[in-house]
Amino acid sequence: HSLQSLTAGPHRGLYSLTASVLRLSSTQSAMRRWCAMLALAVAAVARSATIEWVQTARDEHRLLAPMPPIDLKPLSELGHSERHVLLQRRERHQEILGFGGAFTEAAALNWQSLSPSDQRRVIRLYFASPEDGGLGYTVGRVPIGSCDFGPGGVNRTYSFAEEAGDTHLHHFDDSMQHDVDNGIIPMIHAAMAELERWTADSLSLVASPWSPPAWMKLPVGGVQSMIRTAQPNGLDPAKQRPYAHYFSRFLSGYAARGIDVWGVTIQNEAEAADVGWEKCVYTADYMASFVKEHLGPVLREEHPRVKIIGFDHNKDHVLTYARGLYADPAAAHYFDGIGMHWYGGLNTDNLDGTHALAPDKFLLATEACNCPGVIYEAEAAAEWWQRAEHLGMDILQDLLHWSVGWIDWNLILDTTGGPNHLGNRCDANLIADPHEKKKTGDSVVVQASYHYMGHFSRYLPRGSVRIGVNDTVEQEKPPGKDDLKNSQPMVFTRAAPRAKPPPPPPPPPPLTPPAASRPCEGSPLQSFSLDSGGMLTVAGTHFCLDISAYGKGPRVDVYSCAHSPNQQWERRDAPSCPAGGQGTPACSLLISPSTDKCLTRVTTSGAAIGLDAGSKYTVAQALPCIAGGDPSQTFSLKFGDAGGFPLSFPIRSLATPGGSGEIERELCAGPYIAREPEFASLAFATPGGGVSVVAMNRGDKPLTFSLLDVEAGLGAERLTVPPHSISSLVLPPLDEETSAGPAPSPGLMAVPPDSRAAASEGVGEEAPGETAIRGALATAAAALAAFAVSAALRRRRHGRGGLQAVQQGEDRPMDRPYVIWSQEERAAAGSPRDA
Repeated sequence: HSLQSLTAGPHRGLYSLTASVLRLSSTQSAMRRWCAMLALAVAAVARSATIEWVQTARDEHRLLAPMPPIDLKPLSELGHSERHVLLQRRERHQEILGFGGAFTEAAALNWQSLSPSDQRRVIRLYFASPEDGGLGYTVGRVPIGSCDFGPGGVNRTYSFAEEAGDTHLHHFDDSMQHDVDNGIIPMIHAAMAELERWTADSLSLVASPWSPPAWMKLPVGGVQSMIRTAQPNGLDPAKQRPYAHYFSRFLSGYAARGIDVWGVTIQNEAEAADVGWEKCVYTADYMASFVKEHLGPVLREEHPRVKIIGFDHNKDHVLTYARGLYADPAAAHYFDGIGMHWYGGLNTDNLDGTHALAPDKFLLATEACNCPGVIYEAEAAAEWWQRAEHLGMDILQDLLHWSVGWIDWNLILDTTGGPNHLGNRCDANLIADPHEKKKTGDSVVVQASYHYMGHFSRYLPRGSVRIGVNDTVEQEKPPGKDDLKNSQPMVFTRAAPRAKPPPPPPPPPPLTPPAASRPCEGSPLQSFSLDSGGMLTVAGTHFCLDISAYGKGPRVDVYSCAHSPNQQWERRDAPSCPAGGQGTPACSLLISPSTDKCLTRVTTSGAAIGLDAGSKYTVAQALPCIAGGDPSQTFSLKFGDAGGFPLSFPIRSLATPGGSGEIERELCAGPYIAREPEFASLAFATPGGGVSVVAMNRGDKPLTFSLLDVEAGLGAERLTVPPHSISSLVLPPLDEETSAGPAPSPGLMAVPPDSRAAASEGVGEEAPGETAIRGALATAAAALAAFAVSAALRRRRHGRGGLQAVQQGEDRPMDRPYVIWSQEERAAAGSPRDA
């Protein structure tokens, strides 16, 4: 009966084998021996059915800290839980390429500024095996020529073909000497050497140009420059074939230095026309044509194994751009995948749509960093942690929506977030402080984001495959009024289709604004009210439209209502309106009397509202009113035929001629709220047969849920993750015999001769098949015992989170060296160190 209860669920077959053996045993002594052997096997099975996990948590001051293992139970023994993470191992999605960071000139110079021992430490922190304390990076990115993260001023640029007009590249620098001198190539070599110490996987390096050589570009104002770009396309059509050969020569030059580049992107941030550093814009059609006619044929002939990656810009436009790249099948044939950056927000629907366009092509996150500047824990602990959470949620959501990997930006920067030749300083996982200016006590500062990255890179190795997850812990909620904060910019977003106007609402009570209607996107944040004092508020809140810089503008934000002049507005009739609109809220200007400026719809760089300069947004600005009226300053302030002004109304742009439909033409104003899920999880089947789960809680409260493994028939209940934490949990393989775990010791696999003799003592004539059953069972028991011992040794080697029975450093006997913890023991243990 005990064996039957122990071997329920996925191990029920062991009970059947046990029953057969007991029936074949003819004496009590033989039965005792069999039971002893079976007990060993069952104990090994019981020990393997646990979850090993690590956690990083803000309030508990944990950083990739091992946690006490969690016992798995048969699903039939678990209670019902509405909050669960349910794993579906048979549902398979994309395979992981890996994680990494960028070998920029800034990163290499900072690395070289450190002592030799600190240089080795940086490489180990990133590229060493997770078992040796590294992140296990296997991917990297390198600029082709200069980028903004380099020394000197903005005009300090370089390429590998500086001779103007050298279309045959006779003067191309095949030696790659610049990247040797600035430390990029030595740093890559160091990373490759570290990888060779623990894995057969090579470094998958992605190379990206920020600009072609200046002489290959169309002039701007008569000047050819790497920091200027013609629009809509910067590459000179006559230089397309030389530029394709430029890519090929770069790949050959790196190969001659012992570095095989895995893939190239055609252009870093292909739509970034307004940034001040190296750039070259492409339309999707032009990029596709360049690849189809030039780059694709050249690389397929000269470097056929190198991947060609399109776009390499923000996720908010990735779907639209990918449609253009894949529109021509002859061009799409050359693209292996799409690269994307994080600066435009999560945009998970765009990632799903891009995957659906071409399921045979990959998505790869190629750049992300927190800006501006560097934040240190001692100076701003909350913001320091928020940056790590922002990074962690982006990685998690990208992986949930088809990305095969995630590449961070600069591997290491200085204490100011540079060098950057435009002053565009940012944060990094590691900060070089060789002179200890920040007084942290360390010449290499490890940021919280480093540990968040480790929860993915350490536990989702190359070859891992995403499996299905049904996560009911917390559903993402649309932004609401509780998410409003000071200085959130006003933006215009696409209006939802309106087949017919909504029915008129009932009249509101006197002097009381009605409940916010749901215009446009269906958000209450797109409903406004205008009171008698001129305060234009988000309806039902105390946040007003505010012209920034005390009225200087031009930015318009939401801000706590203060009844100041820069928050006062009035509605006036627009000078030119469609027929029937004159004199009604359907055709209005919104004017700031104190500045005599009009609310204006403007499409501009994200820099205008404090977001990435490479992204585009349609924003609200306060600009001089245009005489005679203009569509950009003319709005409808009513809901269809239902009215609503002045107590509850939208700020909706009017349909303009030339659009392809009402949805495309109309935009509605509302505050920009970058709201992300507070809890999310994912799961990957690892090459060893187990499953790694990453669960992240960005909220202010702990969350409790059940973890259910459908195929294994096992689960764990009442699993609690603290606020502002991330956890990585490792579940065992379904079948230990087929796992890629540690090989058992030959001594443990062998059965000593005296044991075999003892096993046969007192046993009568063997029944048919008894020898075969005994042999199979002995082998299985020994193998399971070997697994249990090797797992215990692994736990001991990994330190605090293992099943150690005595405190580290104490000299006292270990009467139970390794134990299975009960719930009571766990509760009494307190911290992992006490355990």
